[in-house]
Amino acid sequence: MKGVNVEIMGQNLTVASDDGDEWAQTLAATVDERIRLIRASSQTVNSVNLAILAALNFADELEHLRRHHRELLDHIESLNRRLSQAIGNSGH
Repeated sequence: MKGVNVEIMGQNLTVASDDGDEWAQTLAATVDERIRLIRASSQTVNSVNLAILAALNFADELEHLRRHHRELLDHIESLNRRLSQAIGNSGH
């Protein structure tokens, strides 16, 4: 797997992705944009702290999405049970 050059926080990095160069560039742009937003809204100038804050930001977003995904799956499962019961009851 060859690497693709990306830039995050003014740093050039070579990264590889199973999903291809365009995907890696999109992710890098997303990370860079999130760091820019954090930098603009805080007084943090330390690159490591900005990277940690961005990681926490993404982790928070990911955990919310995981919980929402689980709720949706539970809801679908509940609807599926109700539908199965309704179909089962209509045949009697």
